[in-house]
Amino acid sequence: MKEKPSERIFEIIPGMLSWIIITGILVLFFLKPVLAAIFLILYLVFWVCRLLYMSSLMVLAHHRMISKRDVDWLALCRGVKADICLDDVWHVVLYTVYNEPAQLIEESLTALKNTIYPKDKLIVVLAGEAREEKSFTKLEGIKNKFVEEVKDIQVIIHPKEIKEEIFGKGANATFAAKKIKLYLAEKGINLGKVIISCFDADTCPDKKYFSCLTYHFLSDPKRYQVSFQPLPIYNNNIYKVPAFARIIEMGSTFWQLIESMRYEKFITFSSHSMSFRTLVDVGYWPVDLISDDSLIFWKCFLKFKGDYRTYPLEVPVYMDIAVGRNILYTIAVQYKQKRRWAWGVETFAYAGVRFLDNKDIPWLVKVKRLLQLLDNHINWATWSIIISFITPAVLFWAKTMESDSLIFFNLSYIKSVIFHSLFFILLLCAFISKEFIPPRPKGVSPFIFVVFTLQWLFVPFVSAILGSMPALDAQTRFMLGGKFVFYPTPKRREDKSD
Repeated sequence: MKEKPSERIFEIIPGMLSWIIITGILVLFFLKPVLAAIFLILYLVFWVCRLLYMSSLMVLAHHRMISKRDVDWLALCRGVKADICLDDVWHVVLYTVYNEPAQLIEESLTALKNTIYPKDKLIVVLAGEAREEKSFTKLEGIKNKFVEEVKDIQVIIHPKEIKEEIFGKGANATFAAKKIKLYLAEKGINLGKVIISCFDADTCPDKKYFSCLTYHFLSDPKRYQVSFQPLPIYNNNIYKVPAFARIIEMGSTFWQLIESMRYEKFITFSSHSMSFRTLVDVGYWPVDLISDDSLIFWKCFLKFKGDYRTYPLEVPVYMDIAVGRNILYTIAVQYKQKRRWAWGVETFAYAGVRFLDNKDIPWLVKVKRLLQLLDNHINWATWSIIISFITPAVLFWAKTMESDSLIFFNLSYIKSVIFHSLFFILLLCAFISKEFIPPRPKGVSPFIFVVFTLQWLFVPFVSAILGSMPALDAQTRFMLGGKFVFYPTPKRREDKSD
């Protein structure tokens, strides 16, 4: 389908603004160094305030999750007075699988088996890809090990090269969901009483996940107009990965903690849950775009004329840290994974074009939402580059030129303030991250916890190289009209021979 001119404009805006900010500072520095220093002072002051604000949100979100740790969600489910009850609710748990080792998938199903929820209400879908050799055989073998633990396990293989589809998680999940819709119809199960959870293959739900999810589904009067987002904690393999990989993935967890407290901005990410009826009504996940997990929110937001939201669940899911065969390969894997996440900038163009044609959502709401998206993506692509590289370069130049300008003195002072603020936040992150670290396995030195603490000192550099740069890369490709091939993050498990 021919691209609309307005869509092309929305594709250009994020990358263009990010590059204008970065190159603008550099150009201004060479032409008017003092003005560049003034701009950096204002920028750093803004980020001092923003970092303190985000750290307070992180503390509040952490307290919210910890305070709900001992809640008996299943008992709350039985006490809900609504038009449907606990016994009416079914769960479809859809795992998208591509090249993941059987051991990894089995660990995910073991975690599901251990959840505190009636297993006769859980239907598992193992959605494989025909592109993976012997995918059906592998998944059937896994099914045979766990089929007695739940109501049923369905193995569905997504065919290659379906017209108008791209290779990606969204196409796989949509194909499987359509098949399961027919399965549910044959069983006489009402879609309005089914919650579907779309999980990555490495997603291990917390033991209270489904009971917490069910409670909020039952108790919400607008249950068909809400998605449910758990906190993704990347710790399944935390003892087996390099420090920089732990930092970047734990940073993703903290970012989701912060976002969960900004209800007006919160959208679905990675593994999430929603009403099966709503999923069918909006036409499933997109099959021709990369960012299926966030785009499903915008499809629902448009369908319900802006009256749709994402609820942050109080219980988490546990996932793998992306890792390769060695450190260099792990850096490449991390970079490609973050670039794929940053390709979520396509949601700005997707929402922007459809907002122009939509007359049912108030203009103020549409403008606010687009500005929120733009703010997230531009800051993602620029902030750590400016703080970690550009600001020190400007100060180094001023010192080399022996500039005694009060402006450069103030810039140096503000830089020290922001790094002290960062240091405080890093200590906070190190303290909170202890809650997310599983028990130390046998054979791992107790000194690993010292490393876990000291690793946070490398955040400014890691966040620039594996945070802002992948985002700037994605925005630049998107701005120039490049096509992005879905990158399935490799997952691996060490066997005994390792």
